[in-house]
Parts: sequence; structure tokens; C-alpha cells
Amino acid sequence: MGPDERERLFDQAREHSTRQDTWAEADRLWSRVIDAYRQAVRGPGRVDRRDQQQLARALWRRGMLLSARGRAGEGMAPGGEAVAIFERVHDAAAAENGDVAGAQRDEALAELITALVDLSEIAFAAGQVATRIELLERALAVGLTTVGSPPSAGPRTREAMGTAYHNQATALLHRSVTRPGSEESIREAALAASRACELRQALLDPLRPISLWEMANTYGVYGQCLALIGDVERANAVVAMGNRLVELLGPAGAQPAAHLAMAAEMMARGRATSSGSRRWGWRRR
Repeated sequence: MGPDERERLFDQAREHSTRQDTWAEADRLWSRVIDAYRQAVRGPGRVDRRDQQQLARALWRRGMLLSARGRAGEGMAPGGEAVAIFERVHDAAAAENGDVAGAQRDEALAELITALVDLSEIAFAAGQVATRIELLERALAVGLTTVGSPPSAGPRTREAMGTAYHNQATALLHRSVTRPGSEESIREAALAASRACELRQALLDPLRPISLWEMANTYGVYGQCLALIGDVERANAVVAMGNRLVELLGPAGAQPAAHLAMAAEMMARGRATSSGSRRWGWRRR
């Protein structure tokens, strides 16, 4: 199969993945895409970077599709293989260019971080809660080790790290609520959400509605964290900012709106059950 045919097959599989009624066909197509790119990278001579990236992307997308179809356990293998290939792609890009904010290096690092974050969500769907948190920690470690300070990274890497911090906050928030008494987890969640807010605020663009959606979603998670640690004043401010973005999004802001409403409910419950300066009403549910 030639390069153009591989690209067309990849695009076809990606298109079928966008509609639930064609997921079964997408799964079949991704298997063909993966086989085609495996053969391409096994060929004689130097491995083409584009073919290597496309193989990783196909494996990554198939892992996510399997998870969406309720087969998350099966999705761990292609997702894990994708991460390993993205690591090789990033190492090669780093060897060629020392500028972490350069376009090529930024793309390679962002895809590696994103693949780790998505693999963590596949793990969670497969019931591997501890693995989820470990993979998120690994994603952030990769980013921090490479760029030092996230704001100095390229735009795609900053976006990926914003998602990694958001998902880490969500995972730690889930752990603190399902295992009451873990005050340290909720404080760690609040710190992760704060870092996600910092990165996503810098990426806000009215011409990119997804950036507004992501920011509002993170405000919802951050508001919940702040409510649980009793910082009601800051939680109120965060929820208010999130609600303003939800108004701009309209019907598309349903999910962030739900997270913001949960934060508001937590604040109300905390005020109703508070004792002294500590407000841990969530523990009495």
C-alpha cells in the first residue's frame, strides 16, 4: 500500500470514528490502517517519521475507540504501544532540534503527553484507578522535565499540559470523594486545577470555542475543589467566571455548566453543615 493510499485509509477511519453508528466499521478500518503503517515502518532503509507518527496516531485512536465501545481493557494495548512510539518520535525530534517551543518538537511532545493522558482515561474506564493517576503523573513529568516551565513551552504542549493538569485534578477529586478522609488528595486536586486554569487562561481565544469550553470545564472542577477545602470566597469567584463562559457557549456548554452547578451545590452544602472554620459537609453525605 502506497503513502497516499495509507493517508486516505487513515482519513476514512477517522471520519467513521466521529459517528457512533459507524464505530464498528471504524474499528475494522483502524485495524487495516495499523497493519499498513506497520508494514511501512518495517521496510528497508530509514524509517519515515511521518509513517511512524501515523502508526502511533492510529494505535492511539483505536485504543480510544475501543474504550468508547465499552472495551477499555482491550484498548490498553494499542494505547500503550502508541505511547511507546510517540516517545521514539519525540526523542528523534529532540535530537534534531533543541528548541522545545519549535513547531516540530512542540507537536511531538504534545502528542506524547496527550497519548499518556488519554491512556489514563482508558485505564480508568477499565477499572484501573491507580494506573490512571500514575499515567497522569507520568504525562506531567514528561512535560515538566522537557520544558521546565509550562508557560515557556510551545502552544500545543501548553494545551496538552493544561488537559493533563485538568484530568489530574479530576482524578484526585474523584479519589477524595470516593475515599472520604483524604484531605491531602483534595488539596493536591486544587493545586492541579489551579495550574490547569493558569495554562488555559493564557490560551483563551474567542475565535476558538473549544478554548472557552475547556476553561469553563476547569473552573467547574476547580470550584468543586475549593468548595471541599472550605475556600468559599475563591470558589464563588471561580464559579462566577465559569458561568460567564457558559453563557457565551450556550447549549454547547452543558457539561461545564453541570460541573459548575455541582460546585455551587457543594458550597451551599458546606455553608449549611460547617462548623467553625472547617467546611467538610461532603464527608457527611
